[in-house]
Amino acid sequence: MKNDFRTVSYTDEELPAAEVSGEAMWLWLDPARHPGCEVNPTTVFAGAPEGFAFFAAEFEKTVVRRTSLPGILRVNIFADPRFRLSVNGEVIGTGPVAAGGDYANTLPMPKQYVDHYEIPVEGRTVKISAEVWNGCAVMTDYSVGRCGFVFSGEIDGVPVLSDESWRVRLLPGWKSVCEFDAAVPPGEWETPAVLDEIPWNPADPCLPPLSEEAILPETIRRDEFAGENVIRASFERIYSAYVCLSVVNGTDRPASVRFGAGEYMPENPGTGVLTVSPSSSAEFRCLRMHSVGAVLVRAPFGVEANVSLIYAHYPVDRTNEGYFRCSDEMLTKIYDLGKNTLEMCRQSLHLDSPLHQETLGCTGDYAIEALMTRMTFGDMRLTRLDLLRTADYLVMTDGYMFHTTYSLVWVSMLRDYLRWTGDKTTTRACLPALRILFRRFRGYFGERGVIENPPNYMFVDWGEIDGFQLHHPPMALGQTVLNAFWQNALIAASQICRSLGETKTARSLKDEAERHRGACVREFYDFEKEIFSDGWPRSVKAVEGEGWQPENPDKRYYTRHANALAVLFGLARGKTAKALGERVLVEEWLERDSYVEVQPYFMHYLFEMAAKTGLLEKYALGMLHLWDKQVNDSPKGLKEGWGLFRGDCSHAWGGTPTYQLPLRFSGFEMKKPGFREFSVDPDLHGLEWAEIGIPTPWGLLTIRADGNGVSVDAPEVFEISRGPKGKGFVIHRKAD
Repeated sequence: MKNDFRTVSYTDEELPAAEVSGEAMWLWLDPARHPGCEVNPTTVFAGAPEGFAFFAAEFEKTVVRRTSLPGILRVNIFADPRFRLSVNGEVIGTGPVAAGGDYANTLPMPKQYVDHYEIPVEGRTVKISAEVWNGCAVMTDYSVGRCGFVFSGEIDGVPVLSDESWRVRLLPGWKSVCEFDAAVPPGEWETPAVLDEIPWNPADPCLPPLSEEAILPETIRRDEFAGENVIRASFERIYSAYVCLSVVNGTDRPASVRFGAGEYMPENPGTGVLTVSPSSSAEFRCLRMHSVGAVLVRAPFGVEANVSLIYAHYPVDRTNEGYFRCSDEMLTKIYDLGKNTLEMCRQSLHLDSPLHQETLGCTGDYAIEALMTRMTFGDMRLTRLDLLRTADYLVMTDGYMFHTTYSLVWVSMLRDYLRWTGDKTTTRACLPALRILFRRFRGYFGERGVIENPPNYMFVDWGEIDGFQLHHPPMALGQTVLNAFWQNALIAASQICRSLGETKTARSLKDEAERHRGACVREFYDFEKEIFSDGWPRSVKAVEGEGWQPENPDKRYYTRHANALAVLFGLARGKTAKALGERVLVEEWLERDSYVEVQPYFMHYLFEMAAKTGLLEKYALGMLHLWDKQVNDSPKGLKEGWGLFRGDCSHAWGGTPTYQLPLRFSGFEMKKPGFREFSVDPDLHGLEWAEIGIPTPWGLLTIRADGNGVSVDAPEVFEISRGPKGKGFVIHRKAD
């Protein structure tokens, strides 16, 4: 059956997809010859369907050109669930673009995203190969529950389409995404089956293909131990990468080379296995991306093995890349550590880390990563798609997300994106989801004007008190935080609506926020202690535990987390807010029996609170230098937490200094969205000098500040003038 394989886009982007012919056919293995080959789990959280077994197949087509001159092969390709595209024997990329989704979700996503490539070729023949494998190896893998492959391309004006002229074969050497037996030959070539049931909804992500870079080890140590060659390869930093092995088996028997990939050197080679035939060689590239800073390899005597990585990440324009350098060397290292970690977390969606590879349910992570991107890489297309994919998910689930607070963070993330880019089209496309989300949250209210009946109060932060985890706290430790995020979502939605010209709705949301604020002060502010409690204790409302969710204790808590958000999101105002904000920032928290260490993720909100209350000048350097221990403990990648909480070492959610350093020291402020007008007013906060680069859509804005003054340079499309009363600089885009 022919399929109308047109890509769908919300907006006209700078990266349009190539013309896609409706003649492209969806192909797969013949299930009559390979029973069960067509079924697939929808996510890692779904049980494997009956008869499921891991396998890989290869689709191939050789195109004969009319010329041998250099040309461009333009490709749109998709496979369910995963593919690796090669042209003329060279790997081009792995896909598809991630569908989005949420933690613990087992439902297919409403759209499946197509990868677009433009591949230089020359010569009369072009060999196209796509390896496709089933299963869901990581949380970002999504399927509709059926396997399929489609290809639509063009070269020299001639269409190249998936149809019966392609051929397919099994690759039984692949035992899993990390285990390959090169001694097992591929299957016989077959004619693929043409699918007549098309459950997919292909969409255009409007993203460039991921970059791939070959990375060699920084150091290699080779030892002999217990009858094996032991190779320890360490890399300069941690990468989001595919492990590659080059193996020569000089023995007369099959050899299994085992490897382990870790952020730092693993103790055991438990990641994967490559088996090589006697007296032969093999090249291996893992099908699964890992978070890799070191690789341990064990090979039998007589077998040589070399290790490298293919580093995959969202592409970076190195000519328009942000930077921060200053007289305090540690602050420069902190900035760079966050930036490097952000780069590896930017894939076809934002990741919490390449180790976890969680879905778009971790919005708190991605909102911070989007802010960091403003100051580092500048390209906001990934943020745009994350917002749209989350909107689609909210519509699909009637506004439900696993982490309740994170669904509200999505609203402020959308507001911040609109302020930065001026992209009203994308914002309008998200409004139906926003309305559905708000309708759900209004159902969580009781008679006292605050949220009291949500499905959960997560996520606040990593931390424990009285045996309760702030990941999923009881009401007494999570209610104020959730209400604060709701207050912020109401204000953000009001600002969005005002920007879109919906002034009546904006006023209504602002009035609703004011009523809610009054209720929060009445219910949660302790006038005697002059701080906010974290929520109602059991004596006010008894909530029974259910599964992993705890019952409500009969105790009032007063954490820094709840009070920081109360100040930041306006539950407290004026002098009260500033005084409370300073109490939040002091080392010793007033209520010792409510003390929970603030982790790197939540420190973002403390920075924002300090900026709002004018406390950064006093506390900025001290707060920033909390990350000294992160640099010292893990210089190759940013640790997820500190203190008692450890986690992984590739977690960009804790990288707010990479956003704060260039923003606060430059005094950057966007006056009119889309860089139509912005200002800079550098403040060294006690440093001797600072050099800052901030990417814009037209090139790099550079700032130098020291004891002799300030210099600012901007791309030619901008006009620079002194600010009011000679304070700072105002920069306009000349077109305006």
